[in-house]
Amino acid sequence: MKSAVKSILPVRDVCCLQFDHMAVDYWRVEAKAGATGQYLSPDPRFVVFFDRAEIALNRTGGGEDARCDVCYVPAGLALSGRIDKPGYLEHIDIHVDEAHLRRVTGEAGPLKSALFLSASVELGRLCAMLADECQHKERPAGYGESLTTTMIHEIFHLGARQSRAGGRPDWLEHVMEYVVENLDEPLKVDDLAALADMSRSEFSRRFKELAGQTPHQWVMSTRIKQAQQLLSEGGLLSHVAHDTGFSDQAHFSRNFRQATGLTPGQWTRRYVSTNRGPILQDSLSHAL
Repeated sequence: MKSAVKSILPVRDVCCLQFDHMAVDYWRVEAKAGATGQYLSPDPRFVVFFDRAEIALNRTGGGEDARCDVCYVPAGLALSGRIDKPGYLEHIDIHVDEAHLRRVTGEAGPLKSALFLSASVELGRLCAMLADECQHKERPAGYGESLTTTMIHEIFHLGARQSRAGGRPDWLEHVMEYVVENLDEPLKVDDLAALADMSRSEFSRRFKELAGQTPHQWVMSTRIKQAQQLLSEGGLLSHVAHDTGFSDQAHFSRNFRQATGLTPGQWTRRYVSTNRGPILQDSLSHAL
């Protein structure tokens, strides 16, 4: 694969899995202001970012940006990427021999069309499991390859589901933008449903179909992601709790631990107070 990146720096060595017809790379990087990249692979490639971190991608030579945290890139498709929000990121890259990918998906598999997607809860869990296998390799032979194949199937399933849904409709974009801009306020499902001009039941059903999470889960994962960012910038726990919409510091600490497996103080000491910098946890892989 050929790539050229600017202001994207690894914070540790890449962890890899090698199979007969596939390779998996697990990256931890820091994206600084103005982070960009250009990518061209002779083989089909899948990329999944943790913690709903987004990259803006477009076909080299022009076209509109596609914002995504999951993508499938056909062989030989040149892409340019941009990360608008500086910070520490984790992502999985899967490179597959095209003939093997056809055997995995079947000849009718949609291998010539790029996919730019939003991650689901299920894919987030698979991604976390594969990242763990890249780092530790403690399970029996064949586990990592089977997990990689399952991820490929899940990405194409996710693409088909989001294609049927027609991408993110305006009402969903409006609700998500409202949540991000008002994290310090109470965000009730009834109020979000009203923004979308739907009943609570219809809104909850359609939101989960499109976002892969219930409205409550998505709001909570967005609060936790923002809290991690504020903690990595040196925010005080009491201020972070207030700015991300928790009723008090105890409420914040309880939900943060449920999402990440660590208290805010433990997470800060482990991922911020080191030279490696913060590594954002995949809060989607934990029940909220």
